[in-house]
Amino acid sequence: MKRIQTGVTGLDRLIQGGIPEGLTVLVTGSCGTGKSILCMQYLYNGALMGEPGVYVAFEESKDRLVEHAKTFGWDIPAMEKKGLMDIYVIDTDDISEVLTTIKAKVDRIKAKRLVVDSLTTMMEHGVIYRSQITKEMNLMERQKVAIRFPSEGHDMTRKDIYFIIGQINRLDTTALLISEVAEKSNYLSRDTISEFACDGVILLEINTVGGSPERLLSVKKMRGTPVNLQMSIMKFGPNGVSLEE
Repeated sequence: MKRIQTGVTGLDRLIQGGIPEGLTVLVTGSCGTGKSILCMQYLYNGALMGEPGVYVAFEESKDRLVEHAKTFGWDIPAMEKKGLMDIYVIDTDDISEVLTTIKAKVDRIKAKRLVVDSLTTMMEHGVIYRSQITKEMNLMERQKVAIRFPSEGHDMTRKDIYFIIGQINRLDTTALLISEVAEKSNYLSRDTISEFACDGVILLEINTVGGSPERLLSVKKMRGTPVNLQMSIMKFGPNGVSLEE
């Protein structure tokens, strides 16, 4: 099984050397736990290894993402010029349009890696058409009556989420999907379903260790991988995030 190195020091050893190629992994946690930085680091390190990647942003502007990346020495414009990165900032709430554009951008640079920041925003603010849930994005036949997330009824919501993640799975990338969750929640995502629909789950949290608050990372599941379930302290450094050995 080919594994994709995350570029996060200490993380790959928890998952037998990296994420199995082609999986979709949920990166989840509360505000300020480092989700976006970890995922951008994954994408940028992939570019350094010659593996193109697409970053999909729903809330941050491209300028802010680029400036934030600079603080860790990540030159995103240089990678874009080489065709190794593409940042797509969403300007529509039409889920079919979003998925179609993501596919086009993945195909254009032959992306191997994908980050969606965030799946939570896509679910809560996206609009999907009834015809697409059963006909899988047949844009010529979609109805004009839209459903806004979360859809009416638990069963329908589950179908919506599995549909979207299923479309992402078809892109043939190794994808990280960022999810937001409240502190001390009993679930691993706000929608309570994404953790089951994804192949893997990486949880980031803030908790007290030795009397001091620390950012912690743990791998909850990774398909085809005997994961190390230990909680590791995550530190920010000049080159990004890393896990204490």
